[in-house]
Amino acid sequence: MSSRLLILAWSPNDIGRPRIGFVVSKRIAKRAVERNHLKRLLGEAARACLPGLLPGIDIVFSARNAASSATLQTLAGDIRILLQRAKLLTAPPGTTNQIS
Repeated sequence: MSSRLLILAWSPNDIGRPRIGFVVSKRIAKRAVERNHLKRLLGEAARACLPGLLPGIDIVFSARNAASSATLQTLAGDIRILLQRAKLLTAPPGTTNQIS
């Protein structure tokens, strides 16, 4: 599944909790510093969706060329939309599944 900024791939795991990885190739950013910066941005952008992810899934986001110039808010929105389209969220981002 993909968007203008990211490509989403996922697979079940036997751990029982979700894991997320980010791939930024040398075609996207030549320098390691730029690739690592984009990976940190993607990690921060995905943080809001973590509580709502289905358990037992490995998720990989691969950056596309347009992701290198995207803002944190744009990346966060794109990640949320991709996860919703793939039906990998149990609850809307920003809400928790806790009972008061």
